[in-house]
Amino acid sequence: MGIKETLIRLSETPAESVVSITGTRELCAENCRCITACDEDLAVLQLKDMSMRVVGTGLVLENFGAYGVRLTGRIHSVTFEESAGNSN
Repeated sequence: MGIKETLIRLSETPAESVVSITGTRELCAENCRCITACDEDLAVLQLKDMSMRVVGTGLVLENFGAYGVRLTGRIHSVTFEESAGNSN
């Protein structure tokens, strides 16, 4: 298999989402597809096959780039909801 075929295969492989929480002050989510809501009290992130709701106070979107999202502030809760049609 050549380099071109390998790169195509890797781009078709869905990346898993990795979520890291440091204490109650920082959350990093890799492979975030989009942000559907974000204010000081709530952030909703669309991950690979689920949405993630982050509830807190003073939430700030510090970074949103090709590799993920970094939220800071006082995190009270994090919940996940499977996207429609996903049975994994």
